[in-house]
Amino acid sequence: MAKHFRSKSKMNAHDTTHDLTNQAKVYAARMRLQNTIDQADALDAIREIAGNLIGTEQVAVFKVDKRRSELWLYWSFGIDPNKHVLLDVRQEPQLHPVLKGKPVFREHPGKNLLSTDEPVNAIVPILVDGAVAAVVVLFRLVTHKPALEPVDRQICEVLSNCAARAVSPQFAK
Repeated sequence: MAKHFRSKSKMNAHDTTHDLTNQAKVYAARMRLQNTIDQADALDAIREIAGNLIGTEQVAVFKVDKRRSELWLYWSFGIDPNKHVLLDVRQEPQLHPVLKGKPVFREHPGKNLLSTDEPVNAIVPILVDGAVAAVVVLFRLVTHKPALEPVDRQICEVLSNCAARAVSPQFAK
């Protein structure tokens, strides 16, 4: 009985440590974005969050052109920008929920979210005054990470709600 209690106690301690680590990651993402001073710093924060907290070195930000139903590449890191200049909303059905403010995540390893050569793991809207102004696309994950984890989805929510400064200069400090 004592042995069972100890192993259960160790599991609870591990779970608590894991939960605290995840909370710290979400907090770090929020603080990094909220403390950016200008657009360049905010875009650098997105790169840092994607690389250090989520686990991808390939990220892009697309600005939304609602009139033309297109997304234009605004900034990228780790991808060939010539291959991703434009995303046509009419040809990319996974963009529809994103343009309504809902992030989309890759659920199955074999399924890609966009018609791109690189695997896309998440498409995250950037909200400015409640409207989608831009979209963050998270491409290939680092090799030792097979899929996004629940904490990564929480971090994507932070990106969605706190990254406005990256695409809207009026939010600069």
